Amino acid sequence: MSAVRWGGWVAPALLLLAWACSDPAGEDQGPDEPVELVFAIDALSLDRVLPGTSADLLGSGFLEDAAWAAVVEGQVQGRPIELVLDVERLSDRALRVRFPVQALQAVGDGQLVGLLTLEGKLGEARGAAEVAISAMVVQRLSPRLDQVSPGMFPASPIEVLGADFIRGSEGQTLIDVRGTFVRDRDGEARALEAYSVPCAPPAEAAGWGRGSASFVFDPAWVGIEPGHIQGEARLVNEGPGWKAEGQWVRFEADLLPPVIEALSTPSASRGQAVRIFGNGFLGGSQGLTVVRLEGTFHAASGESRPLNPPIELAPLYVDGTELLFSMTVEYDFECQSGDLGAEPGELVGRATPITTLDGVTTEGEPLPLTFEVLPSKQVVWLRFLPAFTDSLRLFGLRDFSREVKAHIVDVVRRDYAGVNLEIRLEQPTDFLLYSTVEIGGPDPNAQQLFGLDNTSGLDRCNQRLDDKLAGRNADSDGAYGGIFVESFLQLSARNGTDNPLASPVFDEIFDPVIDQPAKQEEWGGPRQAAIDRALRTLGNLVGNTTSHEIGHSLGLPVAPGCGPYHNASGDRQIMDCGRDRPFAERAELTPQDRAVWTPENRRYLEMILPVR
Repeated sequence: MSAVRWGGWVAPALLLLAWACSDPAGEDQGPDEPVELVFAIDALSLDRVLPGTSADLLGSGFLEDAAWAAVVEGQVQGRPIELVLDVERLSDRALRVRFPVQALQAVGDGQLVGLLTLEGKLGEARGAAEVAISAMVVQRLSPRLDQVSPGMFPASPIEVLGADFIRGSEGQTLIDVRGTFVRDRDGEARALEAYSVPCAPPAEAAGWGRGSASFVFDPAWVGIEPGHIQGEARLVNEGPGWKAEGQWVRFEADLLPPVIEALSTPSASRGQAVRIFGNGFLGGSQGLTVVRLEGTFHAASGESRPLNPPIELAPLYVDGTELLFSMTVEYDFECQSGDLGAEPGELVGRATPITTLDGVTTEGEPLPLTFEVLPSKQVVWLRFLPAFTDSLRLFGLRDFSREVKAHIVDVVRRDYAGVNLEIRLEQPTDFLLYSTVEIGGPDPNAQQLFGLDNTSGLDRCNQRLDDKLAGRNADSDGAYGGIFVESFLQLSARNGTDNPLASPVFDEIFDPVIDQPAKQEEWGGPRQAAIDRALRTLGNLVGNTTSHEIGHSLGLPVAPGCGPYHNASGDRQIMDCGRDRPFAERAELTPQDRAVWTPENRRYLEMILPVR
């Protein structure tokens, strides 16, 4: 059964499930009704089709796991054709179809009129939808150049306008440029010759009308100093087995100095990604870009001071239109610093891009800016490894992996409440500098450790925002960092270990779910209380250890006593030595057992990671 249509409209997507029918008398059961996958095609935009042309089918119901096939049947100049198209799913509302090169080459030129039939398959479900197609089939296109942008920047896209550009499997549009460049500084003239430079269509090519594209101006052609270009250009289309050259067209343009147009955010804390958008940026194998910051910093404390000398940022190079940086700070022992990002406030001034290539420097126009420096924030990516979930089998909680993870996160967030520390469960993209804590299964160090901060030394003042409590670290003799859930089995009083922290309460809590693994369907039943107690206890054990190891990476403890990396023994202290943290405290058997920060450690955390 095909998709239901009324006046060319296709019914909204839905999956109709089949069911078997039998009459009350118990006679033979009738055949199952066919299972139908229903989807809609709303639009297909095509004017000309070349060998390799792609076009987007817009509609709805294009399910991710379905298999898709498309066929065009019709005529080209009266000749019957049948073309099997390649299909790529873009989203629930878009598919991309491609006309195969060899099949279309065999069709010849002419007007195509026909029907595109899309078929979908998902398990036993089948469906089909149709859309009329009318387009001119051509084997090649000769491009036309109408205009070259009069403003050019080294290493940046230069827009060209015209007609009959090609892309993708059709082939590629190239541009040839020749002429003379005259440098503004001294009037020196240089020849400009560049041939077969690739042109790219707009990044969002849906509905692209073949009338625009861009090429990147290579700074090696004439250098990076400002000047004027007089020349001519032509477009060349190169397809599979063919080439078509356009006419030479005269143009004039200015080669301009670098420019900053905008920042991705008006405020950031140190470590946060700040993107600088503009044109004419250099980097990689082609030169260098720095950004000079000048102005006055108005600290939130009320003090104002000029940036003297100005700050020169060396951002990461993305491409000629984008740079990326984050503020980094060096503190003294008292956690004080004059570096931008060390304290909150507002910078009022200007940012100037400066590019250098082969010993030649070009300075752009400054961009006035007001930028807010936010308090320092530590972003922590809690990365649960597959081994973590697998190891929950040993605790009888494999079916409650999601709930155990959620409770671990709750414990860590509770411990750092009131401190500017943020827990993420997905890898951050808005921060360049963030710490990573892996929570896995067995201890790869083969030492039955609960957890290990394997970073380098005690990070006083949390200067490093990108500590990795994960993997092996050469600075810690190759130790493997992270949290290791299987090691908590040592806390069983009857598993044969000699761990002094082992407790019969561990067995009391976990034996019911180890002997009979917990199932989700038991929630709400007679075993709910026992399951909840076990998963919360395991969440407390892992969560408390995670808070402890993150504390190390932040520079705790303030006052060591149990060796250089732990507090002197005390009651319910998060940063105590392992032997000083009994099972009842780690498991938080009662609210009174919960470990907390010492006053010194808490003050330190609030100093280095203050909440606004």
